[in-house]
Amino acid sequence: MNDSQDPVFLSTLRVGADRFAVLHPKVTRDADGARVLRSVLMKPESETYVEQLRRRLERLARS
Repeated sequence: MNDSQDPVFLSTLRVGADRFAVLHPKVTRDADGARVLRSVLMKPESETYVEQLRRRLERLARS
């Protein structure tokens, strides 16, 4: 959200490992919890932006 030219608005939810395991029993536990990332694309014209947003989020996560 800090990029004034092209901000990305996301919300996250922190879920403890026990709760996450109840919801996703096939996932192997390797941490004490999980952070769930959510970005809502409400407008139909956003459909073409999904792949670009995914790549950008991966770059941001690595930095």
